[in-house]
Amino acid sequence: MSGSCTMRVTAGSSVLLVVTLSAVCFGQLPSSRCDSSQSALEDCAFLTQVEPQQDGIFTPQGSSLDRSAAPTDSSAATDREPASEGAAIAPVPREPEGFHWRGALKESFTFLVIEQAYVVHTDFNWVVSENGVPFNHFWRDYKQSLSAWVHSGWNDGDPNWFGYVGHPIQGALTGFIQIQNDPQGERLEFSRTKAYWWSRFKAGLWNTVYSTQWNLGPLSEVTVEKYGTKDRAPWNYNGTYPCSRHCLTGVGQIDIVMTPLGGTGWLVGEDFLDSKIVRRVEDATQNHVVIDTVRCALNPIRGAANILHGKQPWYRASRDVQRMSLFREQKTAMSAGEVPKQTLNHGEVFFGYSHVGVPHCQATYSDASIVCDPFSAKTSNLAGWNASLQKKYLRYFGAVADFGGQYGAVSQRTFLFGLRGETSMGRFRPFAQALFGAVHAQENGAAASKSDTSFAAALGGGVDFRLTRRLSWRNQADELKSSLAAVKQYSVRLSSGLAVRF
Repeated sequence: MSGSCTMRVTAGSSVLLVVTLSAVCFGQLPSSRCDSSQSALEDCAFLTQVEPQQDGIFTPQGSSLDRSAAPTDSSAATDREPASEGAAIAPVPREPEGFHWRGALKESFTFLVIEQAYVVHTDFNWVVSENGVPFNHFWRDYKQSLSAWVHSGWNDGDPNWFGYVGHPIQGALTGFIQIQNDPQGERLEFSRTKAYWWSRFKAGLWNTVYSTQWNLGPLSEVTVEKYGTKDRAPWNYNGTYPCSRHCLTGVGQIDIVMTPLGGTGWLVGEDFLDSKIVRRVEDATQNHVVIDTVRCALNPIRGAANILHGKQPWYRASRDVQRMSLFREQKTAMSAGEVPKQTLNHGEVFFGYSHVGVPHCQATYSDASIVCDPFSAKTSNLAGWNASLQKKYLRYFGAVADFGGQYGAVSQRTFLFGLRGETSMGRFRPFAQALFGAVHAQENGAAASKSDTSFAAALGGGVDFRLTRRLSWRNQADELKSSLAAVKQYSVRLSSGLAVRF
C-alpha cells in the first residue's frame, strides 16, 4: 500500500461521508512532481493550465507522436493528384473536449443518495411520522415547508458549526465534482489567471444548484425530514416542545447562502494549499507515503470527490500523468494465440443464509426506548434467506436490489434498493451499503393472523473473500429499521453466503 486516508464530513444535519460507502482504494498512481515517464526535464513543474489530452495520450510538443506538428509533404501530394485540384490538405485541429454531463450527474446523484441515507438513518422517526409512509401528503407538506422557509429568517436551528462549516464542506465537494468532469478546468491549479477563476466560478454555480436542491428541492431535507410542516411542530432553541417564543422550524436562509459561498471559498483554499504546500513536499521527497498523506490531509474534500470519480483520494489531474498510450500498449500486448481474460467488474449476484436478531423499539417522535408490542416482539430471532443483485455504474459504486425472507413466529419479507460502495484489497473486497424499501410481516399459525407493511431502511456493510476468479464468500451485517405496528424498531440482520461476480 502506497498511501491512504480517511475523512469524515458532516454538513448541516444530514451530510454522510462519501468514504462511509467506499473504503480507500489501494494502488498508486505516480505522485511525484514529474510524470510517470520520469523525463529528465530541467524543471518538472507542470504549467498551471495543461491542454486536455485525447484518449489518454501524453504527447510533448514537437515529439514524433505529435502529428499535428508534423509538416505536410506537399510534393508527395502533387504526385498523387493533379495540381489543379489544390495543394495538400492542412491538418484539422481537434475540437476541445466538452463537459462530462453524464459523469457529473452520476457522481452528484450518488452523493445525494449518501446524504439522504444519513438523513433517513438519523431522523427515521420523522421520515415515517405519518402512518409509517415517507413522503405522505408530499405536496401539502412541501408547500408548507417552502412557506415556512420564506418566513423563517436566517437561523435554521442547527448548531452554528453545521451552517458555517458543515454545509460549506458539502458545497466544496459538489464543486470538485464539477471540476473533475470539466476537461478545461480539472488540470488547473491555483493561480491569478482568468482561466482558473472562471473554472472555479463554474464550480460555484454547480454547487449553488446542488445546494438549492438539497435544501429546498423535491428530494431535499424538507421533503424527507419534513422540516417546516405541520406534522413537525416548531421547537425551542433547546430542542423542547412545544415552542413558546423564538421558534425554530429546521429551515432558514443560512444554508442557501453559506453552502455556495463558503463551499467555493473552501475549494479555493484547498487549491491554495495544494499549490503552495503540497507542491513543496513533492519537491522535497520522493516518498509516496509522505506525499499521499500530505495530499489527503490538506485536501480532504478533494479526496472524497476523487473517490466518486473513480480515482485514489490522493490523485491530482494536474500532475499524475499516465504513461503514453504507446508504452501502455507495449506493456499489455499479448501473443496472437493468447485469449484475454474478461474483466469481472460489472456486478455480482449473492445468495445466502440470513438471521434477524431481537428488535429494539423506540417511541415514534423520540428516541426513548419502549417495550415492544406483542406483534413487534415476534419479529425477533428469525432465520431465512437473503439475495441481492448489484450492477456497477461507477468504479467504486453500484446500484443494489436486495430481497430477503425470514421465518419464525412471523413471516417477514424485505424489498430493498439502494447504493453500495466497495473496493479491492487483495483477496478481500470490503463494502458498505445504504438500502431503502419496505418490509412486510405476517403472523403464523393464527386463524386471523395480523400483518403489517412498513417503510424500511438498512445501513451496513461486509466483506467478500475471493475463493476463485468469479466466486467469493460473503459475510455482512445491516441495521434494519422499520415502523411495524406504528412502532419504530430496529434490529440487526446478519447474512452469509456465496457471491458470483460478472
